[in-house]
Amino acid sequence: MDDPITNMLISALRDGDIDEYISSIDLLWMPDRESLASLGVAAGWFRDDGGDPDGDLLLAPADAFSPEELAAAERAGGKLVDGHKFPYPRGVAVGKVASGWCAYKDVEIGYALDRSVAIAVCAASVARLAEEGQD
Repeated sequence: MDDPITNMLISALRDGDIDEYISSIDLLWMPDRESLASLGVAAGWFRDDGGDPDGDLLLAPADAFSPEELAAAERAGGKLVDGHKFPYPRGVAVGKVASGWCAYKDVEIGYALDRSVAIAVCAASVARLAEEGQD
């Protein structure tokens, strides 16, 4: 693979250093699809190429929303939570193994509530990328 970022991620996976690519972030968690209606146009932050994100939660970076949008989200049951951001270069199905996360393939970013889940999902995504590069 010729992409330096891809090569760094794959090397980190092989060296067991994938956790270096996980960072803390404030997230907006929304309870369900119906609650997104309260956000209007800002609900687009929870869409992945027009579809649902991977994972079992609806999470997006809190700093993407205006104070008014955050207030509307909270009235609809949304909450500001501490979380983790991670690279997500390829889609993976790890629902039975890991919960408490979501990821957006179109921007190759994922979010998780727990750091260990972020590391696991990121590692699975990077492993899939490495596997595809060997085909």
